[in-house]
Amino acid sequence: MTLQTDLHTNPIRTSASLQLQVSEQGIRLQGADPISWKQAKAGLTKSLKSFGLDAAQVQAIEVTSIHPAFLLLPKDYHNPLYRIAFLEKALGEHCMDGNELHEQVCDSVDSILLYLVPSVWKDQLAMLFPLANIQYKHLLGIELNRTKLYIHPRIQVYLQENHAYISYYQHGRLQLINVFPYEHELALAYYLHSIRDTFDIQWNQETIQLQGPGAADSQLIADLIRLNIPLP
Repeated sequence: MTLQTDLHTNPIRTSASLQLQVSEQGIRLQGADPISWKQAKAGLTKSLKSFGLDAAQVQAIEVTSIHPAFLLLPKDYHNPLYRIAFLEKALGEHCMDGNELHEQVCDSVDSILLYLVPSVWKDQLAMLFPLANIQYKHLLGIELNRTKLYIHPRIQVYLQENHAYISYYQHGRLQLINVFPYEHELALAYYLHSIRDTFDIQWNQETIQLQGPGAADSQLIADLIRLNIPLP
């Protein structure tokens, strides 16, 4: 969170910009535990109060959406006339119901990330921060734009809320981007082994990079190692 002083008013008042994560679990401020959607108003009011702020002082919000409804579309195929059709083909005929479409440019892979944000999330954030300019990005779009294209095999895995958001790079190119829901370590290990087999990867402890809240689950990490996933 950054604080900015507005010198054009009298008396001086503080304005603020926030960075938030939103997901099915709720809203997460940087470095804090998630606040459930049901408790969003009370939870955010308490968190902002600890900084000496209230919601009316928040002028700008950068929201990182963590949601499994997305499609990475090469720029050559990015046509406003057809993008909904591509999404429905990938995610299902009724994927737009209750969701709003956003897009994010990913120049590093010459593509556009199309992703859906549930309307109820957007409505609730708009009510919580009525004066803020709210900008949305997707976690995977952010990761794609700041990740170098690895020559050696690299599987990047972001674990949150029993979903694995996976990007695989080799020979300087993005080879795979996907999300995999899992209920237990066996399902996640099976999926990672299937990537190894599909792309004929000779992997080691440098191949897989785990991130996200799930990466802090020591029992999960131990179970994955036991299932022959090469982790440090």
